[in-house]
Amino acid sequence: MSPSDDARPDTPTIAIHGHQMDVGDALRQHVTEKLLATTAKYLGAEDMTARFARTGQGGFSCSVRVHAGRDLFFEGSAAASEAPIAFNQALEHVSKQLRRRKRALREDKPVNPDKEDPQ
Repeated sequence: MSPSDDARPDTPTIAIHGHQMDVGDALRQHVTEKLLATTAKYLGAEDMTARFARTGQGGFSCSVRVHAGRDLFFEGSAAASEAPIAFNQALEHVSKQLRRRKRALREDKPVNPDKEDPQ
């Protein structure tokens, strides 16, 4: 068993970064809670990253990246006057991608209880 096998696979890695800005505890907690809730609702995730930066207009930009398995990366970005609003908008972009991917995986199965019987 390698040292990486000791890590709990059900606990994703969350990285929250600020580019030339300090990310406070309240924003860090907000981001962590929302990311965990969103990924648990859809596909789950191995690791997630949120990056915040100041824009030239006095607002904030945020980019969110979710790695949900082998070669499954979902990304979203947004800009707003406040950092939590930018994050929520970026997370909406990622949520839409996760929702569509989950639907595609569910409907791709040969026997789908959600579909009506074609006979």
